Amino acid sequence: MRKFVTLGALAIAVAATPALADDNDASWTGAYVGVNAGYTDAKSDQKVVLGGNWSIESAALQTRVTTDYPTASHVKDINYGGQIGFNVQAGSSLVVGIEADVSGLSGKDSQIRTSAGAPTYTIANTFDPKVTYGVKGKLGFAAGNTLFYATGGYGWTQADLATDITSSGGYHKASAFSHTFNGYEVGGGIEHRFGGKLGLRLEYVYTDQGDVTYTTGYVTGSTFLTPAYSETFTQDLRMHLVRVSMNYHF
Repeated sequence: MRKFVTLGALAIAVAATPALADDNDASWTGAYVGVNAGYTDAKSDQKVVLGGNWSIESAALQTRVTTDYPTASHVKDINYGGQIGFNVQAGSSLVVGIEADVSGLSGKDSQIRTSAGAPTYTIANTFDPKVTYGVKGKLGFAAGNTLFYATGGYGWTQADLATDITSSGGYHKASAFSHTFNGYEVGGGIEHRFGGKLGLRLEYVYTDQGDVTYTTGYVTGSTFLTPAYSETFTQDLRMHLVRVSMNYHF
């Protein structure tokens, strides 16, 4: 909550400092480059489908395994990166543009659950988003040195995923890999120009980047050495990003 309050205070500061701008309104046409930092709220829902010889096991055991598997990961932490873009101001107020950005993502979520009953199953899941990229179009309204805009486009996020299943009976399977999620981004923001060249911006972006489906493999030492049992996992990615940026307009 304190992070949101801080970002809100920065937004108020942007709106409350027109006196620092040049007397003449700056043109928004041209290239710009900048840095950003902010807050990420990333969510990843997971589900598992059992196959193969799981069908010969009791319904109660199958339910325990699927119920005890972590169903949601949640990462709340900072992001930091940069952006480059180009705007065109058409007439007195309409601004269109395109922008590419990249942000490093901090934090990860690791969960471990152990089912009751015999045999017991310990199931672990780790979700670790690393970096996100975006290419977006912009459509905005310029009020002098302040620009209000909406944005939308395509995004990619690289994340590390891991799952481990171990039973007290010696059943042990796992999967660990890196995956690039991809999907759409939408959002909006406000930017104010200071001294003609520098701009301070507050932006919000929501992104839904689809899902990935994967299976586990037997780990050396498992009492089961043939692919008689199978687990198929599906995991998605959705993020809310709030970023404060400083841009230099050429």
